[in-house]
Amino acid sequence: MTTEMSKSLAAFAVTVIVALLAAPAPAAAWSSGSATFYGGSDASGTMGGACGYGNQVMAWYGTSTAALSTVLYNGGASCGQCYQIACDAQADSRWCRAGATVTVTATNLCPPNPALPASDGGWCNPPRAHFDMAQPAWGQIGVSYQAGIIPVLYQRVPCSSRQGGVRFTVRGFNYFELVLVSNVGGSGSVASAWVKGTATDRTPMSRNWGANWQSFVGLAGQALTFGVTSTGGQTIVFTNVAPANWEFGMSFISNLQLAANRRMMLGRRPATMVRFFAVLALCVTSASAAAMGGWVSGTATFYGGKDASGTMGGACGYGNLYTQGYGVYNAALSTVLFNDGASCGQCYLIMCDASKTPEWCKAGTAVTITATNLCPPNWALPNDDGGWCNPPRPHFDMAQPAWETIGIYRAGIVPILYQQVKCWRQGGVRFTVSGFNYFELVLITNVAGSGSVQAMSVKGSKTGWIPLTRNWGANWQCNSALVGQALSFQVTSTGGQTLHINNVVPEWWEFGMTFTSNRQFDY
Repeated sequence: MTTEMSKSLAAFAVTVIVALLAAPAPAAAWSSGSATFYGGSDASGTMGGACGYGNQVMAWYGTSTAALSTVLYNGGASCGQCYQIACDAQADSRWCRAGATVTVTATNLCPPNPALPASDGGWCNPPRAHFDMAQPAWGQIGVSYQAGIIPVLYQRVPCSSRQGGVRFTVRGFNYFELVLVSNVGGSGSVASAWVKGTATDRTPMSRNWGANWQSFVGLAGQALTFGVTSTGGQTIVFTNVAPANWEFGMSFISNLQLAANRRMMLGRRPATMVRFFAVLALCVTSASAAAMGGWVSGTATFYGGKDASGTMGGACGYGNLYTQGYGVYNAALSTVLFNDGASCGQCYLIMCDASKTPEWCKAGTAVTITATNLCPPNWALPNDDGGWCNPPRPHFDMAQPAWETIGIYRAGIVPILYQQVKCWRQGGVRFTVSGFNYFELVLITNVAGSGSVQAMSVKGSKTGWIPLTRNWGANWQCNSALVGQALSFQVTSTGGQTLHINNVVPEWWEFGMTFTSNRQFDY
């Protein structure tokens, strides 16, 4: 295809997109219901819930969530579904924000109250359609919390705001596997699932509770593949998403996501056509994957052995990457990428560039790694023959298990495409305080969002805010006498988000201790 033809087709696609956006959309199928709120102004009381998502902020559902009444919850089959909700000003205009809507994710069950009538307190009793919304979400459509309950109009919509791929958290013991499927796009919910180990056949899974699916196989020591069919009818196979060294309690993020589908989009043909021509425009104007999704070209080698034990420690200061939660999906960055430690903790999605060396690439695979180390330059060798990490070359020396997800072992080095992506972490940001006397060295770990830190300050219970400076890697320092004081930290991520984490370190702390907060970054 010539460049001129590509430009012509792209221009045509854009023209069609503009025309479709300007065209009137068909009337949506709204249903009537009601809504209350719970969980407090920060939605902290909505964590957990009958879908099993746990900390919904960490699971990326945030504060725009709701517990569904019995009829909507549907025995857990609706977990993860998205609903657009508007206050029904025609029914009661006193409490409505005119023209406002909010999209929520179903994360909990609002249990029935048989002791009260459905019209007076038993809002979640069948057959009533009711949403007990997280307070911040309710506040986007309701005027005053004095209202308590408001009439609403709602409709099911595609879950289009999911970040990253579908996630699988494997729990259980021995011959029982309980798998939480979360961050599902498209229809948002799962109709059926199966699991296959490297030494077993496909085994159908059944819903245990909420978004948790169970099997009774005994899959420990096997790489796991999952087949997931959404309630929208789309099926995706997630091949070897859990490596053979998985353990109960671990979460694994795929590089695949479910999409909106025909069942979800009835009555929304213009939006469907917009997506089609947007894809067409991307296809005809991109000569390669590197030109399409913010992908950058680089190279990758591997180190650390099959179990990645040789990757422990490193120039970011994380120490044991297993216990820190970074696992075997990590990499040492070349000088230009490491950026004197400012990139420590960042996450990169990497794929082998099969357009250059198809014989050494595992086609269709990608892996997400965390930056945990520096790959030092080798000035004795040229950049293209052994000095892979010399500036200005972008290079990843990956942990061997991560590298073998995308490349054939014998290759040694492969061309890649990479892009920085959002980091997903379990639990809150952690602080390890080392040092002595008037010197504090604070290692910050388990940072989600952009993954890395650009600025930090500390405040003792008897001091003001004291700026910290980067000492090395992810270690930040100050020269103050803070022993015997509770410590608060102000942390700004490289994504620009600032968190104030108050009194995360109690006054009885000692050098060498680690403290986990209940706060986490979104970006």
